[in-house]
Amino acid sequence: MGSQEKEPWKLNLNCRLKGYFAFVVLVFLVLAGRLFFLQVVNAHEFARQSAENSIRLIPIEARRGDILDRQGRVLATSRPVYAITLTNVPGQDMAPVIKRLAHLLEDPELTPEVIAEKLKNNPYRYEPVVVKRLPAGPESMAVITRLEERRPELPGVNITTEPQRYYPHGSLAGHIIGFVGQITQEELEQRRGDNYRLNDKIGKSGIERYLEYEKRGDLRIGLRGQDGAEQVEVNAFNRKIRDLLTIPPAPGDNVELTLDLDLQKTLEEAMDRVIAEAKKKNPKAGAGAAVVLDVKTGAILAMASKPDMDPNDFVTGAFSEKQAYYNDPRLKPMFNRAVQGAYPPGSTFKPITAIAALLAGVDPDYRVDCRGRYWRTGGISCWSTHGPVNLERAMAVSCNTYFQWAGEQAGIEMVNRVAAQFGLGSPTGAVGILGEVKGILPSPEWKKMVNGAALEKWLAKEQEKIEKKYQEALASADEGERERLLRERERELNALKTRFDITYNFETNWHPFDTYNTVIGQGANNYTVLQLANYVATLANGGTRWRPYLVKRVVSPEGEVKLEFGPEVVQKVDIPAEILEEVKRTMLAVTGPGGTASFLFADFPSHLKVGAKTGTAQTGLAGDDLSRDFYGTFIAFAPYDDPQIAFAGIIEYARHGGDSAGIVAREVFARYFGLTGQLSDAELAGRAIE
Repeated sequence: MGSQEKEPWKLNLNCRLKGYFAFVVLVFLVLAGRLFFLQVVNAHEFARQSAENSIRLIPIEARRGDILDRQGRVLATSRPVYAITLTNVPGQDMAPVIKRLAHLLEDPELTPEVIAEKLKNNPYRYEPVVVKRLPAGPESMAVITRLEERRPELPGVNITTEPQRYYPHGSLAGHIIGFVGQITQEELEQRRGDNYRLNDKIGKSGIERYLEYEKRGDLRIGLRGQDGAEQVEVNAFNRKIRDLLTIPPAPGDNVELTLDLDLQKTLEEAMDRVIAEAKKKNPKAGAGAAVVLDVKTGAILAMASKPDMDPNDFVTGAFSEKQAYYNDPRLKPMFNRAVQGAYPPGSTFKPITAIAALLAGVDPDYRVDCRGRYWRTGGISCWSTHGPVNLERAMAVSCNTYFQWAGEQAGIEMVNRVAAQFGLGSPTGAVGILGEVKGILPSPEWKKMVNGAALEKWLAKEQEKIEKKYQEALASADEGERERLLRERERELNALKTRFDITYNFETNWHPFDTYNTVIGQGANNYTVLQLANYVATLANGGTRWRPYLVKRVVSPEGEVKLEFGPEVVQKVDIPAEILEEVKRTMLAVTGPGGTASFLFADFPSHLKVGAKTGTAQTGLAGDDLSRDFYGTFIAFAPYDDPQIAFAGIIEYARHGGDSAGIVAREVFARYFGLTGQLSDAELAGRAIE
């Protein structure tokens, strides 16, 4: 029996082997079940996730449309650039990658912190964010070569090509053309539904913004094209392996302007020279604006604002290139003075006064004796002693005495009625212009409204001060002291009200000196240079006020005209033709012998006569010296017999209009009419009268 009994150690071994075998079988069953779950049950889901991890849909930026002058010459276009992008890589610590990338780019503005912030703010986690754009050239190739050599160390970094805005003429017409920049969160909200993305670029000013993009039914209109898309397969480092599907982008529309590139160059070069000369005499100088219009259509042929703004400086988004534009709060290079600045017109307003006086029945041959001041005006003097002058002579020599008398005969209501018909004090509504200000055409109603509101605000503030002062004292006063304080408070409030009533009565009522100032272009008169140009164009063409327009047409890449603009009559002035002709004749005397602009056009051919008006305007700005700080203003049209173009310009702190803005007008007219061999700026300045 003992031989049949198993030894205890053998029984233990068998039990252990069976246990191990059962465990192994169980493990294999679990693995097999898991494998079945992965490969059969969830095969479709995991295949989908795998595809999502390896396939990306990358937007392809559309080429922006070109901006052209009236002859088809390119003012703004797009050219290919290298875009260095960065994408989050799953499971990858991006901090070392960002640090290496910043080091290789060698751009002081692109620190690791800046790049990390760009990546962090990218709402599309697995889509690339643009870190830097590089224009084609040797320097850019050096950067790209460095990145390619270190590619294994830069997971998530890619280099692609995309279109970037380029302005071949630099700052020329910069304020008109405008610039593009990266879209902001606010702009994204405003453009919701227009398929803009966080990395998109958008027009920020000028034509770039005016014709950015809009939908009219099924028609897409604007410089912005329609982005395409590229479906690609990527590896674990988010680098493209192969293309799967490409939807090509559609380029934006081209925009043709009324601007003449040659005339624009002449205008800006002349302004630069004149401003440089003005700066030698007055360090405050450095700015100005001018506009040239087609008298018969309202087309804007040239328009400039100084200092310059170069749109190329804003293309890359680099702060170092932009900060200079914000460092001078006085000159404000971003400010388009031609339409956003309102200036006192000075004596260029006098043709308006002349028209009003003639409408009121003033005889143009009646003579007023100028002895250096109109006796009724008190402190407002004339710039010279002219003796007896009629309307023609008064316009020629810009006699304040005569026009103050004439304004008194007409009355401020008549003067305002005439000025309003010529569009002064109202936006022109120019096509293609953004940010145009209204200006100020002063009137009794305007003075009461503006000064009254300001004084009432002042009164409320002063009353609040008094109430607060006594409230604190009354809180701790006994009964006797309280009565005394209440009586004092009442006396102060009554005294304040009496002072207010006297001031209100004086400051809100129209006085004779307000008229005397207004009719010579001073006082509260403030108009844009575009308004002045449109006013002289209306006078020159016989009374038709056109709506100025800068955009000629919008054309698709295939040549289809999508949008077209042309002459549009805003108003025909209700003024007899003979009165307009009489005033035009007096403006011809300004450029004739003895006129304040006689030196400007004396060498022009006899058939090319110019009607004009010079101006010297007090700035009206706090801190300026009334004896030396003036703006030089000038308006003109030509030819006198058959007007074609009109000019208005202002040079800040240039003192005289004739030898500042007048010289600019002369250069523009000479270019437009093909004249050569004219007098130099220095020779002209030496001949200046006013």
